[in-house]
Amino acid sequence: MATGCLLHSRIMRKGIAVSPGVVVGTAYCIQGIFVPADSRRLNAKETAAEVEKFEFAQQQVVTELRALRDKVTLQVGAKEGAIFATHEAILQDPSLVKNVVERIERQHSTAQAALQAFLMEYAASFPKNYDSYIRERLADVRDVIVRLSAHLSEILNSEHGPAIEGPLVVVADELLPSQAVALGKADVAGIVTQSGSRTSHAAIIARSRGIPAVCGVANILKQVHTGDAIVVDGSQGHVIISPDAETDKAYRKLEREFFLFRDELAENRDQPATTIDNAPLSLLANINTVDDSLAATAMGASGVGLFRTEYLYLTHPSVPDEEEQLATYRDVIDNSPNRSVTIRTLDIGGDKTVPYLGHRQESNPFMGWRSIRLSFEHPELFATQLRAIMRAAAYAGEIGGEVKMMFPMITTLEELHRVKSR
Repeated sequence: MATGCLLHSRIMRKGIAVSPGVVVGTAYCIQGIFVPADSRRLNAKETAAEVEKFEFAQQQVVTELRALRDKVTLQVGAKEGAIFATHEAILQDPSLVKNVVERIERQHSTAQAALQAFLMEYAASFPKNYDSYIRERLADVRDVIVRLSAHLSEILNSEHGPAIEGPLVVVADELLPSQAVALGKADVAGIVTQSGSRTSHAAIIARSRGIPAVCGVANILKQVHTGDAIVVDGSQGHVIISPDAETDKAYRKLEREFFLFRDELAENRDQPATTIDNAPLSLLANINTVDDSLAATAMGASGVGLFRTEYLYLTHPSVPDEEEQLATYRDVIDNSPNRSVTIRTLDIGGDKTVPYLGHRQESNPFMGWRSIRLSFEHPELFATQLRAIMRAAAYAGEIGGEVKMMFPMITTLEELHRVKSR
């Protein structure tokens, strides 16, 4: 469990060390639904414009949800496509619209702040011990508000990311892949989350980008605000808010030493990888994105041992079709060391979910409805990915590369036979 103490003018918290390194930066807080809470009060002219902005975003999301419904119905199934019809109904629910508009008009709130307030009020209206049905309804409402918030967010519409000086330390409840994409142009140098673990989205994103990160720091968003000075020690799991001069100096020294150590490791990247008795080794990289494959090449890897395709699904606005997947796989192949890549089929479930496959509550989600079992349940989705990977493998062969395929969480011989029958 995370702990905290007050020393001099600083607050130190302890969390889970998930990505090594040290960074001294400026906090950028992402609140529950996507962006920092905006306490600014609007004047009369701004209020009218804000209502129009909200209504325009609402119509954009309606159009998006209808396109998603049609695409998911075609590629996954009618039941899964119906999820987006439900989301459209939530989006156009008179009580939601009235609540948000009244907050804008009467309290002179921004649309973002009004949406956050509505979500908090909605969640608080249910008992603490939610049953599975209520949890699913809350998840649906949150998905809709996240989508609305994304359309309203200046993060997504900005060419330069957050309008504060970096290096930035993103502080969030949990950093989702879509949020990481939205922050892609910002100078993100550290990540701190309230929830999460060594296998969470934030941890994997941070490690793949070489960003120091600490997860599991309970209630950190109540102690830090956007613009605060903050230190992240991803090796020890320490987070320090508003460090005093002595602490700041000490951690900046550790930060420099870490960068020097990393540079020293990169210096021998072109030397052959061998054991002490000269037995050859293959150093393979695990990647999530095309950028990761470029980094693997730059650091001297001999190939990609695992391309996690779930991040293509998690960061895509809808279910990626065959041509979209093929384009990504070809980009990864082109930019990977020796154009050698092992592509893993979709490994969704447990702590990684996408709206178009629905919500399912399980006592042990990490061992249940996920990975290859989920692919079996959605045969067209699985077949689409297999076709895209096979076409990518043919492309790799044409340019002197190699593609292998990995299937996640195979537990029985029957499952393996079933995969091969596809």
